[in-house]
Order: sequence, then structure tokens, then C-alpha cells
Amino acid sequence: MPIFFNQKLSESQILCVWKIEEDVSFYTAYLGISENQIEDLSNSTHPQKQLEWLASRTCLKFACQEMDIEFLGVLKDEFSNPCLVNHHANISITHAEKFAAISIDLEKPVGLDTEKISSKLERVAKRFLSENEISVLDGTPEQIGVYWCAKESLYKWYGKKKMSLRDNIYIKPFVNQTDKIVGVVDFEDITEELSLKVFYWEDYILTVTV
Repeated sequence: MPIFFNQKLSESQILCVWKIEEDVSFYTAYLGISENQIEDLSNSTHPQKQLEWLASRTCLKFACQEMDIEFLGVLKDEFSNPCLVNHHANISITHAEKFAAISIDLEKPVGLDTEKISSKLERVAKRFLSENEISVLDGTPEQIGVYWCAKESLYKWYGKKKMSLRDNIYIKPFVNQTDKIVGVVDFEDITEELSLKVFYWEDYILTVTV
């Protein structure tokens, strides 16, 4: 199995990254589903998105086995967040082109996101960065990618209502290539500061709440 990265972040939390290299038949066999079910389960007709969906669920099943959790599938809660069938563990799922990743935490909510580094985020940075965040940018695609992933991770961590990435989630200034950053969620009934781990490989970035 192409487990690209697998690490326990704490006694209660695991992070697993899967490199997407197999064909559809491998994933359907591992997950015990038929190819006819893929479109409905993944809610997509695009072959690449379907493959990413399959890889993310395969990664999740593998991580569940690592944590002695019986994997019975994934449902969505009232806010459309993924959750395990018949288990209390918190999960977060992400995928981008060649990689899928998941994090499981037995004790607290978790959020993670991954992104391929590119210049496209720079063009839309003002949509998700506050004026204070923009003022400390050095403008590199990698730095902007960390901001994006961190804000998406915190959005998933909260998971209850629609928030503004620009107005309700703030990332404290950080140095390039840092492996840990701090963010603040400030929305309606909650103001909370959280730490996130940052991972870099090839031309990808991943952030996860810890």
C-alpha cells in the first residue's frame, strides 16, 4: 500500500497521507464496493475526483485499523461534516490531485487540509486574508498556501456554520518553512486559539489542528 506518511501526533491523534497510484479496482476491492456505486458515493462524475474520493476512504480505513477502530463507513452529520459510522472518533478528510490525507482524533475535533503549491491562490488572496495578514505577506506561493490550508483546517475544525475565512479566522505571523503555526477562530459564540502542524513535501502543503 502506498502510505506516503503515517504518524501519531499524540496519544489520541493520527495523521495519514496516501499517494494515489492505484487504479479504481484496487480501491473498490479494499473498500468492498462495486464500481457502479462510485458515482453515488463520491457525489462526482469526474474520474479524477472519484479516484481522490476512493483514495481518501482507503486512507481512512487504513488509519482506523492502525487505531483499532472497526471501519464501517462514513456518514455526514447535520452540518455535512464526515463522521465514522458507529464510532465517536473525530475525523477530517482532504485530497488534492496526487494525495489524499486524513486525521483521526479520539478526544477532540480535528481539521486538516492539503493544497498543491501554485500561483492561483495569490490571485484570490484578498478573498480569504485579512488586511493585517496581507500586510505581513512576502508573497510567495508557499506562504499563501500555508495561510489557505490553515484557514481551511480551522474552518473544518469548527464545522458547524459558515464562517468567513477572511473575517472570522486569523493566522498569526509565521516564518517560512515553519512546522507549527497558531490560528484564532472568532465567530459568534466562540473565540479560541489553536495550534496547527505544517507539513511540506514535493510541491504540496498540509496543515492539521493538534
